[in-house]
Amino acid sequence: MISVILPAVAPVHALAQILAQLVPAAVDGLVKEVVIAGVSEPGLEALIEDSGARFVAASGDRGALLAAGAALARGDWILALDPSRGLPEAWRGPAEAHLAGGAGAAALLVPAGGLLARLTAPPVGLLVRRLDYAATGGFSGSAPEKALAGRLKARRLRL
Repeated sequence: MISVILPAVAPVHALAQILAQLVPAAVDGLVKEVVIAGVSEPGLEALIEDSGARFVAASGDRGALLAAGAALARGDWILALDPSRGLPEAWRGPAEAHLAGGAGAAALLVPAGGLLARLTAPPVGLLVRRLDYAATGGFSGSAPEKALAGRLKARRLRL
């Protein structure tokens, strides 16, 4: 159902932590695949092999890395994550509720907290239908999730 795209812009241990958090959702069928995009570094190959993730060699800013990963996505939905922000433990409930009742709208995943924190903190990621992603020009630039969310008039999904 969901293809998770991780740009390899964070240390390998940060990617490993996010992959570990995705395992229960993968076992239950919510996460179909994980695609890691970037430049291979020590330890990354072993992480990819051990986790079953797919890897695409790419360079450039985060937008270019996310675009390279999204090009391989096979799920109906793409969940683009910023590995430097981490993934809150409670991500799954709000994401599943959005998929069930969001009428296909994109969702910008924002951290929990007060209004000021939600408005000023960088997003954790973006959940978007793969068809909508392709129709709107995809990811680009240094703040790709926010730019695409703006074009899609994405809802804010509080984690």
